[in-house]
Amino acid sequence: NLDLQKIAAFVGDNSSLELHWKVIHSAYMAEVSNMVENDEDLAKETLIEAQETAGFHEAPQRLAIGGHFNHMLLWSVMRKHGEGESAPSGKLLEQINKQFTSFEGLKESFRKAVMSRVLPGWVWLGVGLSKSKDLVITQTNNEDNPLMGGVAEPQCTPVMGIDLWEHAYFTQFQGDKAAYC
Repeated sequence: NLDLQKIAAFVGDNSSLELHWKVIHSAYMAEVSNMVENDEDLAKETLIEAQETAGFHEAPQRLAIGGHFNHMLLWSVMRKHGEGESAPSGKLLEQINKQFTSFEGLKESFRKAVMSRVLPGWVWLGVGLSKSKDLVITQTNNEDNPLMGGVAEPQCTPVMGIDLWEHAYFTQFQGDKAAYC
């Protein structure tokens, strides 16, 4: 269950929350619910499994399936700046240091990916599907995500993503992606 008060504290103003959660994400949830009622194969899948098969659906269905998953992940990892932050440790920190030199290096690589993004979509940090389980920073268009077979390359298990559709940051940050990320 989502804590809308925490989301509101992060988003900063109610109009952003109203648009992002109550309009955008709610529409995706309603569309997925309708699809599940009318597609017995989809009804048998978990939300994760639906991501893996989303590439086989028509674009509007893929948009809804991805949009619902992407926003559920976004809300689950979202924190107000400074709240609940802790430095990575253990194996995660080892992997970060191996691939990005440091936690600051990871944050800088992620920021660069965000700032280079031109089209609506997402930037992701994920765990690669290879045996090495390397961390991956990747981008997807629209509401696609790195679980979607045949759509996203490289495929990975997303750990976090940042929504780079205009509705996510234009109201509060006046389109300033650097301030948003």
